[in-house]
Amino acid sequence: MSNPLEAALRCIDAKDYGMALEILTDLNAANPRDPQVNHWLGVIYLTHGHASRAIEHLQAAAKVAKKEAVIFATLADALTLDNRFEEALPYARKAVALDAKSEFAHRTLGEIYARLRRPVMAEHAFQNALAINEASAIAHLALSRLKVSLGKMDEAETHFRRALELAPEEPSVLISARDLSDLSLKKEALEKIEPLLNDAERPMAKVERARLAFTAGKICDDTGDIPKAFHYLGLHRNDLYGHYDADRQERRVETCREVFSKQFFEDRKDFALTSDRPVFVFGMPRSGTSLVEAILSAHPKATAAGELSFFDEQIDGLTAGHTGDNAFFDAALALDRKSAQRIGRKYLTLLDGFSKKSARVIDKMPQNFEHLWLIALLFPNAHFCHVSRNPADTCVSIYMTPLPGKHGYCESQQSLAHYYGQYRKLMTHWSTVLPVEIRNQSYETLVSDPDTERPLLISHAGLAWDDACRHHESNEAQVFTFSMAQVRQPIHTGAMNRFEKYRDHIGPLLEGLAGIKT
Repeated sequence: MSNPLEAALRCIDAKDYGMALEILTDLNAANPRDPQVNHWLGVIYLTHGHASRAIEHLQAAAKVAKKEAVIFATLADALTLDNRFEEALPYARKAVALDAKSEFAHRTLGEIYARLRRPVMAEHAFQNALAINEASAIAHLALSRLKVSLGKMDEAETHFRRALELAPEEPSVLISARDLSDLSLKKEALEKIEPLLNDAERPMAKVERARLAFTAGKICDDTGDIPKAFHYLGLHRNDLYGHYDADRQERRVETCREVFSKQFFEDRKDFALTSDRPVFVFGMPRSGTSLVEAILSAHPKATAAGELSFFDEQIDGLTAGHTGDNAFFDAALALDRKSAQRIGRKYLTLLDGFSKKSARVIDKMPQNFEHLWLIALLFPNAHFCHVSRNPADTCVSIYMTPLPGKHGYCESQQSLAHYYGQYRKLMTHWSTVLPVEIRNQSYETLVSDPDTERPLLISHAGLAWDDACRHHESNEAQVFTFSMAQVRQPIHTGAMNRFEKYRDHIGPLLEGLAGIKT
């Protein structure tokens, strides 16, 4: 009889992840401390985008196998996928120290430095990885992504071509084609993607297949083949997004309106910290938050921190592992001053990691609009900017973008329209109860009259005008969002009413949005 662990590894090699998971789960139940079993469970969960479950097993493996570089590098990789970059850094450094000849360890370290906005150190780590293995398609891809984030598209495409040459059917390489500007290179990638999508028997993680389909849709849209684009956008999206529970979302928003009243904030005024450093830019994804961040961060006294998952993590932590909306609201009501201020001070320390000198640090996590009850309690002196865009333009752009799986409202056009309506309902509530001033920034007004709007934005952030903010596209700061190509361009009105070109394909979306005020 073959060794069960060896059988599981053969399944992983064959990309039969379901059988591998079944075998490894049984082995883990029999011996929860086995580092190899925990490591490979972490790898499988990581492959399928379940970072939190991967981290749990990889941490267990690291406690036992304290000299295995690959375990620490994989743990760092999982923490990076979960946006826990500062936490990931020491694990990646340890992996490199344990095995200086590990291409994977150097590459993982580079990814973390990139996400921490230390591009020089990131490139150094990626070059170290390539010095160990010049034929690493993933290292070339990592350098390509770094160059895209810096707006250096020629260098990005050089590394992408090398990655494509080395691994022409590697999903992660092909998926990255969506961020390129060279249309011929995108078409070349599409020619390789389509046979993969048409081969139902090809072993591939469902999330990878879904992201390949989104990439095909984006490239078809770029080339003007809109019917084909929407074919691909609908092809595997259920493999990326879970089911959206519309009734639950309505109950959650309604309970927010009941619990987070003016009295709630009045009773907790002493939770406040005095710092005015944070600038919160929020709204629906694809609404223009990246453009606002780019303008603000062009100011010499401001630094962009990107999309921080901090408040997501802290609010998850408040429920102490309990799931469900009741646990969340109970935890919010039970939060005391000491615990709240501990969260606030931890956040300010996080901002220090991006800059200790800047007067303002910008957190542009769009979904922070859900967490404004806590953010406003902690930072009443901070600066709040709610960015909104034409609902149809916003939702079409979201529908065409492969957001992380937790955005289950992207399941369909109908669910997306419903969630948008609930977001507007929640924002209306916040505008009446929060003890802070929120600037409501219209994307359309900003791009139509930037000379008026940019100074108002800067003033709202508590800064004096600086002409550098007039040329945000020259800002050398890294950008990691799906808008990273757009924010490298001067302000233009080309994206206004963009939804009109897709009208024949978005009937359910437009019907769902019909009753929402613009």
